Amino acid sequence: MTEDSITLYDKSYTCANIQTEADEYIRLEAANQGFALRILVNDKSALVRSTVARIKYGHEQLAKDESWKVRATVAKHCQPLILKSLINDENHFVRYIIVKRGFFLKYFTSDIDEEIAALAKYQLTIKEQLPS
Repeated sequence: MTEDSITLYDKSYTCANIQTEADEYIRLEAANQGFALRILVNDKSALVRSTVARIKYGHEQLAKDESWKVRATVAKHCQPLILKSLINDENHFVRYIIVKRGFFLKYFTSDIDEEIAALAKYQLTIKEQLPS
């Protein structure tokens, strides 16, 4: 792999032609290897976009993705500053990941999802018991 091309399954791809590759798994493998992330961050496949997020690229954009699976991957791998944009996410799993990571716990103690609120309260209790 060079900066401008990658060989996958005996075929060479450039940044320009990877996005037109019909096989989602080829595009997925390219993203997995960190190739053409600038292009694949806009891929039609949520699986490919999730992989881009897992590689820790494009979080600002992907935090607003239509797919909750992509937003959940962002929540799992992003910096706390980006997490703040996800605290009101419509999907409970995205909010759960934020709480599981231990961020914005006080905010989530009143979450509409009772399990998320309970987890936030529990984690706050644990944090308060830790020595400073």
